[in-house]
Amino acid sequence: MRKIFLTVFAVLLTVAQFSICAAASSILTYRAHVAGNGWQREVSEGEMAGTTGEHRQLEALVINLDDGRRSAIEYCAHVEGEGWQSWRTSGDVAGTTGRGLRMEAIKIRLLGRYAEKYSVVYRVHASGIGWMDWVRDGEMAGTTGEHREIEAIQIQLQSRNSRQRYNENNRNRYNRSRYDDDYRDRYNRSRYDDDDDNYHRVRNRY
Repeated sequence: MRKIFLTVFAVLLTVAQFSICAAASSILTYRAHVAGNGWQREVSEGEMAGTTGEHRQLEALVINLDDGRRSAIEYCAHVEGEGWQSWRTSGDVAGTTGRGLRMEAIKIRLLGRYAEKYSVVYRVHASGIGWMDWVRDGEMAGTTGEHREIEAIQIQLQSRNSRQRYNENNRNRYNRSRYDDDYRDRYNRSRYDDDDDNYHRVRNRY
């Protein structure tokens, strides 16, 4: 009876933890301060904050993700003329307002249990470049030393399990391509060997 109780308790605890973590992705929000427009409306993860095609620089950003009473996220902005600011936590302003200074790059990372279950992935739309590649977990998005402003940003959470499956799939594709290359090499060598044999046979006839 005791074993059954412990088993049921463990299952319920696992389900509860999964439900809490699954709900995490729905409460990541952020909003951007855009030159000439001011603060935009708050958007949810995966949505675009900022503008594209309007040549408006993103000047400040606020990200919200809490773990109870504690921040579950921190972020750091690289600002024109100032360089890298200090790390901000959930609800704080990264960048500047009212000074006309562009944000050029940003780093974002998770804290606590969110960091154990999720990666934060994000990308920026930079002037003269467009949408840049996705980066994750504290990596830099944007540019420094190129005088390019961030115009828009997208942020979302990704389960670390799905990231592991993605990496495994990539490794499998790499291995298959390596085997395919080996097969093509063997095929080409055998074809050339056959041609050499035919050449020698024809040559010996004359």
